[in-house]
Amino acid sequence: MQLYLTYSSPFARNVRIVVYEHGLQSCVSEHFSHPFHNGKELTSSNPLGKVPCLSLDNGTTIMDSEVICAYLDKQLGDGRLSKALDNDWNLKTLYSAGTGLMETLVLRQVEKVREREGLASEFWWQRYNNAIVRTLNFFESRITQLPDTLSLLHINLGSALSYLDFRHEDFEWRNERPQLAVFSKNLEALESFSANTLHE
Repeated sequence: MQLYLTYSSPFARNVRIVVYEHGLQSCVSEHFSHPFHNGKELTSSNPLGKVPCLSLDNGTTIMDSEVICAYLDKQLGDGRLSKALDNDWNLKTLYSAGTGLMETLVLRQVEKVREREGLASEFWWQRYNNAIVRTLNFFESRITQLPDTLSLLHINLGSALSYLDFRHEDFEWRNERPQLAVFSKNLEALESFSANTLHE
C-alpha cells in the first residue's frame, strides 16, 4: 500500500499513528507528496489533490484521514481504536469537533501565508481565532467523556493539539485549559505519537 502524505499534516499524522499502533509499517509505504504541487501520482489517486491518500495494491484508493484510519483499524488491525466510537453518537460528535479544529487551524495557517502576500483578511483571522478558542474550551469541559483507552478520538484530538503547537506558537492555550494540557502531554509520551511527530 502507498500512503501519500506530508509530514506537516495533522491529518496524515492520524494515519501514521494508526499504522504504528497496529504494526503496519512494513505494509504501508510512505510517499511524500505536497498537495500544492499537484503531483501526478497523488492527483491520479485523489482528484481533490489532498493528503493523506491511501492507494491499495489492488488499485483501490481510500481518501480522507477518517476513512483511512477506520480502514486500517478495522480491516488490517484489531478494531480496538474504533470500538468505542462505533455506536456512540456523542463520541462521534467529539471526533467531528476535533476534525473541525484541525481544519480551522489549517485555514489559520493559510491566512498567515496570505498575510505575507498582503492578502490577509481581518474578518477571517478573527473568525478562525474565535472558533479555535470556543472549540478548545468545548474539549476542556468534555475531556472526561473520552474513552478510558486509546481510540481514534484521542488520536484525532491529539494531532489537532500538536498541530496547534507546530504551526501556531503565538496561540497560548494551555494555561486556561489544564485538563487538555495534561491530555496532550500524556498522548505525546506514547511511543506511537513520539515516533510520528509533525515536521517539514
